[in-house]
Amino acid sequence: MRFSQKLVCTMLLVVVSCFAIGGTALLYGDFTDRLNAAAVQEQARHSMLCYTLESEILSLHRHGETVSGDTLVALCADFAGDPAQHTALLTMDDEGSIGLLLYDDFPLGWDTIWPAADETLMFRGGDSIWRVYRSDLIDGYALVTAYDTSNLFADRSRSVQRFLFLEVAVLLGAGVAAILFSRRLTRPLALLTGASRRMAAGDYALRTGIKTDDEIGQLSQSFDSMAQAVQDKVAALELSVRQREDFMGAFTHELKTPMTGILGYADLLRRMQPDPEEQREAAGAILHEAKRLESLGGKLLQLLHLDEEELTLAPVSLDKAVAAAARAAAPVLEQNGGVHLDAAGGGLWVTGDADLLCDLVLNLVSNAAKAGPGPDKTITVTARMAGEWVELCVRDEGCGIPADQIDRVTEPFYMVDKSRARRQGGSGLGLSLCASIARAHGGELRIESEPGRGTAVTVTLRPAPKGDAL
Repeated sequence: MRFSQKLVCTMLLVVVSCFAIGGTALLYGDFTDRLNAAAVQEQARHSMLCYTLESEILSLHRHGETVSGDTLVALCADFAGDPAQHTALLTMDDEGSIGLLLYDDFPLGWDTIWPAADETLMFRGGDSIWRVYRSDLIDGYALVTAYDTSNLFADRSRSVQRFLFLEVAVLLGAGVAAILFSRRLTRPLALLTGASRRMAAGDYALRTGIKTDDEIGQLSQSFDSMAQAVQDKVAALELSVRQREDFMGAFTHELKTPMTGILGYADLLRRMQPDPEEQREAAGAILHEAKRLESLGGKLLQLLHLDEEELTLAPVSLDKAVAAAARAAAPVLEQNGGVHLDAAGGGLWVTGDADLLCDLVLNLVSNAAKAGPGPDKTITVTARMAGEWVELCVRDEGCGIPADQIDRVTEPFYMVDKSRARRQGGSGLGLSLCASIARAHGGELRIESEPGRGTAVTVTLRPAPKGDAL
């Protein structure tokens, strides 16, 4: 059974049960009140008749006259004629038992239905229901009266019928209302069910958009949050797969290019007898490609080392780290037209690894030098405090990076201009390594660039108290 059907059945059961219990209590209470009110009137009429008979008996006694049954019967007959009332006058023997029946307008067969003295009983006679009263009078007489209460029970039966019809109407109305209410109430659940099925089919961008203040609204918000988390996770997995595929393709290509050169020149030296000049050229090409492979392998190992091992951090002088990187970058600056380097650490100290920070600055300066700023351009290295962080910035005046590729330049082996990068000995690992070093130090790497106007790479590092540089 569906939840909406269970909800409708439950609501109908509650409504019908409450209505039936309340209606029954109301009908019973009303019938009891009317029956008791009728009993009060009946007892008053019975008492009045008893008073009349006893008054007559006492009056006869005062006048010295003999009390005869005929006189009392005449008085009883005066009260006859009401079809809703029957009267009987009896004599009592010395033992208190019923003796002679003096007057009786009861229907045939009632002569054995006499209640005890001052007792009331009810019985069904024919199509009517009677209530009988008995009182013992003076001089051994007894008066019995019976009153028809059928109209009360008939009214009760009509009220019960009307109540049953009303209950059926209430049941139908409550059923319609319950169906409409349950549909409205379960509609968000149906939307959630449909959304979950579509999400299971691959529509991760779907959202329910249900905005209510109840538990279903909270469930919808949790569902949308879960959908967003799933979508982000799927996007991250897809990006990871794409990056892995790009990494494998780029890595294979980066290995293939120098290996092709090495194998080609080695085969040339093996199969032919070139002159000394050609031999030196071939050996130089082999050495260049071998160094390129060595650099590639070293950077890959460094990336793996950063991802797998925790660093031991200590206070490091940025002035010394930048100066060491500037000395190591001198050959690269010379090879790229003698680019001028303006580097300073600002007298700041950071918490980090001195060798890695030197490699970080060296890679950033090398990338800036290869960006083609020209011999009349300058690469600037600056450091400054920015709130609770130290910002180390390397800015060049080179070719810049297109805006749609800035987010990808830190991916391993990604190169904006592959031909120029390979011609300059690049492998596409420099910025990736810099980003990993920044993360290992608890910071981040930010890139701001404009094609034709240069690039600024900023690394945030944690400041440290001054101490001996490592």
